[in-house]
Amino acid sequence: MTTLTINNYSIPYEERRSSRYRRITLSILEDRVRISAPVNVSLKQLNDLLASKQEWILKHWLAKQAALKPPAKYIDGEHFSYRGNRIELKLKRHTGKMIRVSLEEQQLFVDLPQDLPQQEVELNIKAALISWYKAQARKFLKERLDRYAKQMQVSYKNFRLKYQKTSWGSCSSKGNINLNWRIIMAPDKGIDYIIIHELAHLTYLNHSKQFWQRVEDYMEDYTVWKLWFKTNGQKLRL
Repeated sequence: MTTLTINNYSIPYEERRSSRYRRITLSILEDRVRISAPVNVSLKQLNDLLASKQEWILKHWLAKQAALKPPAKYIDGEHFSYRGNRIELKLKRHTGKMIRVSLEEQQLFVDLPQDLPQQEVELNIKAALISWYKAQARKFLKERLDRYAKQMQVSYKNFRLKYQKTSWGSCSSKGNINLNWRIIMAPDKGIDYIIIHELAHLTYLNHSKQFWQRVEDYMEDYTVWKLWFKTNGQKLRL
């Protein structure tokens, strides 16, 4: 990955080309700026566009960085998001050897072995939370996926849980559905939007008007949740 230098700021930058792209688009992601273009667009055209958009790129890049959620602290009283709800981390010690995670109302309890060295506590809490979130996501997302697949009268081949920095889901030409486990932190309606979006790709493997109409058939306010992920997606992390 290369970098753009704008007013002494170094911004990670990547270029993507595909015959599927019909126009040049600029995207400000959490960790990079991406330019997507058809294969027949010249390098000069891309460079001219980047030069003309420097002020816009820098403005939105700095805004994106300012909006990023600060790193979580794995301490008693820290707050995390789960299905759109704000839950509080509560740490306890016990005499056993296993780390246990349980959700009780709005509190997420992590029971740690009494003899766990203090320097290993944070790393173990983070690993335990990721495992717990993935387990909840695997169950909940599969249930919602099956529910909407039945409603939309489509069948997918395989479902996999993934971790992706910039994608919430994907659907392959073979009918495989991948979902980012971090969407379990989003509100249920947001989760449903991602699932309906990917299932709609089983009918239209593109983003045509017909595709978006199919999404709207099952979620009239899908544009609200599409915008929600653009605005809040960077906050869905541990």
